Amino acid sequence: MILVQGTLLHRGKANDVYTTGNENLLIIDHSDRISAGNGAKTDVIFGKGKSNNAVSELVFNLLEKVGVKTHFVERYSDTAMVVKRAEMILLEVICRNKTWGSFCKRYECDKGITVFPAGVEFCLKDDALGDPFMPEWAITTLGYATAEEVKLIEQFVRKANYVMLELFDKLGLELIDFKLEFGRLKDRSIIVCDEISLDTCRLIDNKTGQNLDKDRFRNNLGGVKEAYEEVLNRLK
Repeated sequence: MILVQGTLLHRGKANDVYTTGNENLLIIDHSDRISAGNGAKTDVIFGKGKSNNAVSELVFNLLEKVGVKTHFVERYSDTAMVVKRAEMILLEVICRNKTWGSFCKRYECDKGITVFPAGVEFCLKDDALGDPFMPEWAITTLGYATAEEVKLIEQFVRKANYVMLELFDKLGLELIDFKLEFGRLKDRSIIVCDEISLDTCRLIDNKTGQNLDKDRFRNNLGGVKEAYEEVLNRLK
């Protein structure tokens, strides 16, 4: 497919979205920008975009194979991909295999407690409000999604978790938790959008117990560039 990157449509905290000559397709460029705390802490990590693009492409392809539709169409460059244009659903959906991060702060519990079956929670995608947790009744009452859509999204998240647990285990990594975002196509079908990357997954090295994800930046652990490169090398 021959497409030309058009005008900048949206500049996010980490990625840039561009138009193409096809109104139904966009280009997402995974930048080297990195942020935490809803943009309160920012930096640039050389090579991060390349790692995130590769991880996202691989996971999107695996999800398609198990019947979870995504916006991925094809790779555009080392840092960018062509995706289907969709109406974004303003929810972030988190899947937790172990207690970690904000969950432990919220409930004042120990880190690393196994969650089985995995916990799926919905949050409103709103940086100004701190992405607050939303129960299903609030989602449907406020019109962010229907009850049927919420059920389908949870099914997709659990399928994704199964696929990703297996993938990262092969890479010597434990998937602690991850975030997914969703959108609607013109026919109202639900697809996975945005990215599935080291910015959105929490991964622990099985041998060293060290984070190989954005927690290295978030928690001032250092070695952020090296962590992203390590996962990219394992993918290769």
